[in-house]
Amino acid sequence: MRRTDFLIQAVREVSRTTANEDTTVPVLDATILQYLNDAKDRLQGLFIGLKNTQRPFLSEKILSVVANQEAYSINDRLAMNKHIHQVMYSYDGATNNYATLDKLNIVNRILDTSNQPSGYYVSNGRINLIPPPDASGAKLRVMYDRALDNLDKRRGQITVVTGLTATGFTSITIGTGPDESSNPNLSTIDYICINNADGDVTAYNIPVQSYVTGTDILTPRAGFTFQEGEVIAVGSYVSFGKYSTTHCKLPDECERYLVHYAAEAAMRQESSNDSAGQSDRLASIEGDLMKAFATQTGELQLFPTLNYQDW
Repeated sequence: MRRTDFLIQAVREVSRTTANEDTTVPVLDATILQYLNDAKDRLQGLFIGLKNTQRPFLSEKILSVVANQEAYSINDRLAMNKHIHQVMYSYDGATNNYATLDKLNIVNRILDTSNQPSGYYVSNGRINLIPPPDASGAKLRVMYDRALDNLDKRRGQITVVTGLTATGFTSITIGTGPDESSNPNLSTIDYICINNADGDVTAYNIPVQSYVTGTDILTPRAGFTFQEGEVIAVGSYVSFGKYSTTHCKLPDECERYLVHYAAEAAMRQESSNDSAGQSDRLASIEGDLMKAFATQTGELQLFPTLNYQDW
């Protein structure tokens, strides 16, 4: 899918909200950006609701178990704060010792510790083990639907990285097109993410301590450390906010939906008479995508059984 600033331009062309003669625009980029994010959230929610067996938004996390601790957070964008599909437990962390835990309910809660849990329940996005294990060293392997990152524009390109280590950095210089005028901007934003040219996020949720206009130097908040595998490189791009990206990760076929959804919203904002026709087109696109997404792929699939080793 094209990067977000190209989508914004496409929305302007469809909705005819391009620049006025005095170079102002009838609908701000920030407003169109919100419409695009609304479209992305709606479409992902509809797709998840179809319960497609291919699980296109599936992600995995490995969590370390702590003795006598009941609840565990994924520390990621868990869709709707609840969409967990599988929790596996390994008493020693070894890959070949993982076994699937039963999904239970809060009414099954047991606080007495045991040498190994038999199940779990989900509450407020956290996995609660039943019963809590009485020793450390075990691992949880969690499969869940991940909410897509928020869409944002490129807010500047990194030209210098200072003090880079495996765990963090001292500062970055945003020397190519730094965004110092939007609301928010580099001087007021609380968090940034780092994207490569294709919009793959290489570092999430960097808290901003300061940004110096003129030198274009951004310093992270004290105590910041990379998550596992994160890195920052010269030539990468900055996006604003937690869990933000410059490219939508929905399938490419969904691009037209995002564009027409945002265009319809922009037309309504401008009280355009064309918004009704745009609404009809949007409904048709949504129906086509829902049908395509609900269709399972053609390979033969066996029915799962309650015996986890028997498929």
